[in-house]
Amino acid sequence: MSNPLYTPDQEAAEKLALRLIERADVRAAREQARQGMLNDPAAATIDGNLGLDRALDQWVLALAMREANGDTADPLVTWNVSNPPRRWFGHVYHGAAVAVDNPDNFNREIPIDGDGQYRIDLRFSANPPQFSVVIEMEPEHHAGLGHNIGALTLQDLRPHCDGEGRVSVTVGPEKGGPLHLQSRPGRIQIYTRDSQCDWNQLPAEVAVARLDPPGGWRARDEDEIAAAIIVDMPAWVRFWRGFKDDFLGFPKPNQLVGPNGRDGNWGYLAGGRFELADDEVLLVTLDPVDSYYTGFQITDPWTIAPDPMLRLASLNKGQVVPHADGTVTYVLALVDPGVANWIDTCGMHEGWMLARWQGVPADADLSSMIREVRLTTIGGLPDDIAVIDLAGRRAQIAERAEAFAQRTSKTGWPDAG
Repeated sequence: MSNPLYTPDQEAAEKLALRLIERADVRAAREQARQGMLNDPAAATIDGNLGLDRALDQWVLALAMREANGDTADPLVTWNVSNPPRRWFGHVYHGAAVAVDNPDNFNREIPIDGDGQYRIDLRFSANPPQFSVVIEMEPEHHAGLGHNIGALTLQDLRPHCDGEGRVSVTVGPEKGGPLHLQSRPGRIQIYTRDSQCDWNQLPAEVAVARLDPPGGWRARDEDEIAAAIIVDMPAWVRFWRGFKDDFLGFPKPNQLVGPNGRDGNWGYLAGGRFELADDEVLLVTLDPVDSYYTGFQITDPWTIAPDPMLRLASLNKGQVVPHADGTVTYVLALVDPGVANWIDTCGMHEGWMLARWQGVPADADLSSMIREVRLTTIGGLPDDIAVIDLAGRRAQIAERAEAFAQRTSKTGWPDAG
């Protein structure tokens, strides 16, 4: 299978979005949003001030991508929310984000009309990442968390796949069978999410077709799309800028809140803020409870993730060294403490942390997911912590970079099934 992310639709949407964000009228709207961010308390902190423009640029590009693929009569499948920069299609795409975006995920978006009829065609590899397809009602100006009205997971879909891993999902306002997502009147986003527990896993092929295209349709021009970005930007940036203030109740530092179930029962998350001095570490011990996917990451104070390609700002199930009982201890620290499961805060003393479980067994003990969250010093690490030497760390990061680079290769994952 070739790279399912490397598509003509993806190239066209990115090139359009990159042109749009450089327009004078869109840049003027960005500057107005920036002035509002400067008054946010996070801008008064060192880490928040340093990350302000990166956060804003990623929000603006995410909105431009959303609007570039905004035609429900002729929807595309686009990979949008992904923090890391990438070079492909002859251009550099600097990354787009909303909040606490997972570097293990491939979040693809499909805009639909709730009164329309659609078919989504999927194809899975032999060893696919955890997968979900979620249907959500869109808030005004895209500014907010959509209201989940249905979801299907890998576990729902795989029993229906043919011998080549293919399966189709229908979407429409009528009721349907086990492979149907029922829509409601209004503007809707379909999100597909591949969550890798191994960066060598191949994401699914995803295609969409509208089955009842409206008559008299015409494509929007760039002026119309730019105007939509400008209208939506104040509410969009205001929501994502303020997301951190209400997320999990803005808990006190160095504790985890959760686990909380995700809408549609497709997973669980637990999160909180970290706050560390130069010589401090935060030990977070979690139980995967035999989930298909688990992952842990940190972000900056704006909830924007660092580039994970060369920094250990996240670790998933396939990248950790567990204890003998299967639990995993993550060690958050500003400097390398010489442990295998180091979460690099990338020079930040404060920010956010998030743990995720997906494909959770029905009989899992949710009360055991969080075993311990404890602040200590580098000299106070427990004796049973898995350690790593400099050569091992170099190999760990080199392997990470090589696996990550497959995402933007035209041929994709050559060794994936």
